[in-house]
Formats: sequence, C-alpha cells, structure tokens
Amino acid sequence: MGIIDRVILSIYTFLLTFLSLGVILLSLRLISLDLVWTTLAYIYGHWETALVGAVFFLVSIRLLLSGLRSQKDKDAIIHHNDMGDIHISLDAVENLVEKVARHIRGVRGVKVQVKVAGQQEIKVHMKVAVSPESNVPTVTSDIQTRVHEYVKNTVGVELADIRIVVETISNEFKVRHRVE
Repeated sequence: MGIIDRVILSIYTFLLTFLSLGVILLSLRLISLDLVWTTLAYIYGHWETALVGAVFFLVSIRLLLSGLRSQKDKDAIIHHNDMGDIHISLDAVENLVEKVARHIRGVRGVKVQVKVAGQQEIKVHMKVAVSPESNVPTVTSDIQTRVHEYVKNTVGVELADIRIVVETISNEFKVRHRVE
C-alpha cells in the first residue's frame, strides 16, 4: 500500500470513527432524534450530498482493490518438507535471474519480472540491453539456458517460459539504482 493510500485510509478511518461515535450517541439517546431528522431533511435532495457519497464509495473501492493487490504481491514459491514449509519470494527469484543474466558476456542491462505459472512452475519475462558486438540470438539463447539451469538448481523449480525482449543494442552499461 502506497503513501497516498495510507493517507486516504487515515482520513477515511477518522471519518468512519466520527460516524460510529454519532451512531453510539444516538443509540444511547445522548443526541436528540429531532436533531438527526432535521439534519437529514436539510441534506435531502442536495447534489453536494450525493457527491460526498460518491467520493466515499470510490475511496472504498480503491482501498478494497489496494488491499487485494497487496495480497497478490506476496506470491511465493512454496516447498513442503518434513520440517515445515519453505517460502521463496518471487523478488528473490527476480534478483537471482538478474544476477545470472548480468554475468553473461554481451548483456549490458536487464530488467526481470517473474510470475507464478502453476503449482511448481514460474514464468520469467526479461528486457535486456545487448552490446552491439554480440550476436543477439546467441546471447539470448545463452541467457535462457543459464537462467533455466541456475533457477532449477538453486530454487528447485521448473521454468515454464523464459521470454526475452531485446530493448536496446547499446555500448552503455545500465546501472540499476536501488533505494534502501
């Protein structure tokens, strides 16, 4: 969940707390029912009220989807053994694939995306930058072979698909900066 979603969630939670407090006070007869009916009669038929309701509805949908998306981001490969379960995150596999691909001669830069394909299979999608003096089909074939072998031996999972897109053919090294 990003910072914008957290701010929206904080405001949303504050407003729902205020509404809940009003319901509690109303049910304990600490707020007059006439006051509530007068307030409802005042907002009845005003388009501004509908706008506020629509904003709350859209915020609810956004927060719901944000919550579902964060669960999806936590995909992992699970190995079962006698001592318990082992979860290997897809981020760890991405880092592994990136490391293998960067050490191949002719590769100048690489971006990796890993997805779960089945029970014990994953798909790898790579965008690479290749040096101009390299033979592109040879380099990409070498990437596929080495990544397949390394992931199978290290993680213990079969790769369903290794898709490589050559984005650029360049002499420049692309350094991926990480924020920690």
